[in-house]
Amino acid sequence: MRFEVSCKLSSSLLPVEYRRGFASLIKEAIRRANPSVFERYYHALHILKPFTFSVYFPDLRGCGGDSFEVGERAIIHFSTSAPELGVSVYNGLLALRSYPLFENTLTLERINLERRVVVREQTAIFKTMAPVLVNNKGDANWYLLPGEAGFDEGLQFAISEAARVFLGSVGASVAFHPIQIKPKVIRHYNMHMRGFVGVFELRGDPALLNLIYDIGLGVRRSQGFGMLELVKQRPISQQIAGQGDSHE
Repeated sequence: MRFEVSCKLSSSLLPVEYRRGFASLIKEAIRRANPSVFERYYHALHILKPFTFSVYFPDLRGCGGDSFEVGERAIIHFSTSAPELGVSVYNGLLALRSYPLFENTLTLERINLERRVVVREQTAIFKTMAPVLVNNKGDANWYLLPGEAGFDEGLQFAISEAARVFLGSVGASVAFHPIQIKPKVIRHYNMHMRGFVGVFELRGDPALLNLIYDIGLGVRRSQGFGMLELVKQRPISQQIAGQGDSHE
């Protein structure tokens, strides 16, 4: 389930750590619409959540110190593999209508449901809608980039945990092949985190690729990271014949 939320801001300024404000908005929407769903995912720390989101500012003008000059519009993209949770966020946002966001106020203008897209092939190309974060399972505060030692292990651990919790699948993994990516440093909860943005290819079981498309890739997905857009998909045999392993 995916939808797009168009919002108006009372002020053009937001702190560079704006993601935690939007995460709080989604959390409050769930709490208001469905307390049992809220309890399921927020009764304790470190519970994996089957959703991701990203925020786009159409009139973004740049950064000045600790603040972004974002303009007066914000578009929230939300995605989940759990219909009940998605309906809770949708209904909760409609009930809230407006929400205090730091020194700002966000007012909901409209919500548009998006057409369901299903990954049916074993190879798919994705583009990031929000930076992807991958950490070392032995050090949650150290973030890794593709090509660095430990990146593949950290990425596969995040994927396998999500597959175990949401698909009941043990030992699931995908092959990651960067196409055009670049690093991006994000400030979040008073930390500077290294993530990456761009285009990459994933190969794996279609059920797992669909889960990644629905809930995002990497860690801190429910805090506004890892959301993906599907660029295209194709059979693995066609990929091998036409492109080989040129992304490795």
